[in-house]
Amino acid sequence: MKGRLNLRQWAALVTAFILIMVLWGSSFFVFTHLSHECTGRHCRVCHELEICISAISVISEAIGTAAVVAVSCQITNYTVLPYFAGRFLCPVSLVDLKIRMDN
Repeated sequence: MKGRLNLRQWAALVTAFILIMVLWGSSFFVFTHLSHECTGRHCRVCHELEICISAISVISEAIGTAAVVAVSCQITNYTVLPYFAGRFLCPVSLVDLKIRMDN
């Protein structure tokens, strides 16, 4: 069953698809309606433009934060954790572990 996706992978794919569709739809609406003729104070198009721009900015900030967290986790896994593991395991020698080296 190597080719099948589990539930977490499906959830990640669906979430990524939804985020891409929201970003694409919001960007498309902003690009097509940016130069509209405003009707006044309670313009519905201006209100929708504000919502789309805020959605784009929030999702972009979240993706940026997630990228920073992912890179930080990788740095921690490959540099900091081996350093501390080696630091705490250095005082242990074969003699301390009572391992005989007879051949």
